[in-house]
Amino acid sequence: MFVITEIHMDNVASYKHPVDIFLSNKVTLAYGLNGSGKSTISNYLYNPADPKYSQCHIKEDSEHDVLVYNQLFLRDYFYEEDTLKGIFSLSKENKEVLGAIDQENKKLEALEGKYREAEGKKVEVESQMNISKNEAVDKVWEIKQKYSGGDRVLEYCLEGLKRKDKLFEHLSSVAQPKDIPQFSTDDLKAEVSAIAGDSAQPISEITEFVFDGIRIEEDPIFEKVIVGSQEGSVAEFIANMGNSDWVRKGLGYLPESIPSTGAPCPFCQKDIITKELADSIRNVFDDSYDRDLKSLESNKNSYIELESEIRFGNVSEISVVDKVIIQEWKALTESIVSRFRENKLLIEKKISSPSTPVKLVSSSADIDELNALIIKINDLIHQYNEKLKNKKQSLDDIKRRFWLLMSFQYSQSLAVLGKTQKRLDDELARVQKDIVGINSEISSVKSSISTLRKNTVNVQEAIDNINNGLTEIGVTGFSVVPFGESLYRVLRANQNGNAFHSLSEGEKTVISFLYFVELCKGQKSTSEVPKKKVVVIDDPISSLSHIYVFNIGQLIKRTFCNSPAFEQVLVLTHSLYFFYELTYTKKSDRDELQHLFRIIKNSEGSNVVKMRYEEIQNDYQTYWSIVKDESSPPALVANCMRNIIEYFFNFVQKRDFNKVFQKPSLSGDKYQAFYRYMNRESHSLGQNIFDIKEFDYGVFKEGLRLVFEECGYSEHYKAMIK
Repeated sequence: MFVITEIHMDNVASYKHPVDIFLSNKVTLAYGLNGSGKSTISNYLYNPADPKYSQCHIKEDSEHDVLVYNQLFLRDYFYEEDTLKGIFSLSKENKEVLGAIDQENKKLEALEGKYREAEGKKVEVESQMNISKNEAVDKVWEIKQKYSGGDRVLEYCLEGLKRKDKLFEHLSSVAQPKDIPQFSTDDLKAEVSAIAGDSAQPISEITEFVFDGIRIEEDPIFEKVIVGSQEGSVAEFIANMGNSDWVRKGLGYLPESIPSTGAPCPFCQKDIITKELADSIRNVFDDSYDRDLKSLESNKNSYIELESEIRFGNVSEISVVDKVIIQEWKALTESIVSRFRENKLLIEKKISSPSTPVKLVSSSADIDELNALIIKINDLIHQYNEKLKNKKQSLDDIKRRFWLLMSFQYSQSLAVLGKTQKRLDDELARVQKDIVGINSEISSVKSSISTLRKNTVNVQEAIDNINNGLTEIGVTGFSVVPFGESLYRVLRANQNGNAFHSLSEGEKTVISFLYFVELCKGQKSTSEVPKKKVVVIDDPISSLSHIYVFNIGQLIKRTFCNSPAFEQVLVLTHSLYFFYELTYTKKSDRDELQHLFRIIKNSEGSNVVKMRYEEIQNDYQTYWSIVKDESSPPALVANCMRNIIEYFFNFVQKRDFNKVFQKPSLSGDKYQAFYRYMNRESHSLGQNIFDIKEFDYGVFKEGLRLVFEECGYSEHYKAMIK
């Protein structure tokens, strides 16, 4: 298992979009042209805490040290001070100490395994907690989806709660009601609609219903038998017949003047009615009878007039009145109207037959019930007007009841979550207790290793190794000498002062890289506990003559790639030759131990893609395609020309091309800019910037042709430039 499994680059320098580099082999080689984004990766690994890398991250399997060689390393260890920093633990022979360290390392490895297992369990439990909570959160999110859409009447209840986490936290904080709420969201919507908006106005209360016709309904005259005078034989006869109403109606058909021969009877049409008989009949229906009839007529007219003045009003137009009250109002008013209609018929009947008693139906009970309903309606109107007067308080109360209702409706989801979270909390507490115990043991073992490691620190051996490395590489006349107790510095032969600044770029690169090698072998302080090591090397040959490239490549293979002391190695380079030197020649070894990547950059930014060994030749052809395109940027064309020369003469033909520029055909002033650029000591993008006025595409292209022709490869040039 490798300590770093993935490098994620995003939103920094030329990495405009997320780029993931998956590491699953010990050695990772990345090739890319200057400016493609190599240094951004090494700079991030050198200082991942820099805020500009806030959107970058690495996935790692265990605790480790990342040791990076790049321009930042040079800056920190050379340019800022005149001494090299650091104390190094090297391979001093101390079998007893090394054996004890080995045993402690085994303990540490076992404890770290237990720690990873416990951390894995912790992650699993936390994942279950997140899944459980997210399910509940998604369920509760229905509230936002339901009430912030549609009519949006209750949307104000969700102010500040339109994020899933905020909404869930708020609902969780609402105490669940003890009893089932006796209202619905429709009820709350109706309340809000009634008081919200500028058009909402106070409602006038309904006056009590008064009907003076009740005294008419209760007048005893309707139950009185009205028959007129009871004196005289005719009156006695009419009374015995029991048909005074019939007789009274007949009087209306008698003539005003009755002849002596008699008038026709209204009923039998015989001339039997004399003046004396007519007067006797008229005397039966005396003044008392007439007064009763007039009273009946008066009651009738008054009742009709009072009934015509009645206005019940339409309570359905009052917004605060619900459907139940509207139905009650309709039933009562219809009942009262029915009473009036029935009573008018009874009055007509009484007037038509005064001798027949009738009893009017009293509307008093219905009116009392109607007035009770009016009191209830007025109470609702009063409540509404008070809410309207205190609109904010009313809306806050509706909001409170809304969340009370939501708490009741989602109580089951919250209860299930609570039980699950309690179980997982208990499990997480147990795992965290185990982690604390394991960490305590790890700290104890590390302390023991740190104490033992102090006995293996040897600065002089580090100096000797660096000086030996300089000799092996071929650098003479320079050495590294002690500076103080635990530091050393670079000196030129026959000089006592600091000679670092008189070194060439190539010499600085060699010395700094050898120093980096020693740093990787040891540690930065005597108190440091060694960790697994990841080595990152960014273009260690950028300033070197090709004479040193092979040796540096072999040093990297021997020291890092083939050594079990280092968990992972990442090398980034712009040089195809160096890239080729570091790749394993056997396919099986490459597949098992190496990953090859290409770093490319276009208008959309940098990207990292997998690369096959066979593609190395294709890059050489790519350089030619860029050179052939006259519209390519001058710096890119010139850089690709240099890569072509370096690749062909150092990698393919294994020849030094520097002597080519001594040929007469290339020594003229015309090719001086071409010569200077092709012989730059550094390939880094910043050092390859030149005055654009010096670039002449035709001259540079002609110079490239002469290089190949002077070396006897004119046919190769012609084939590639077609």
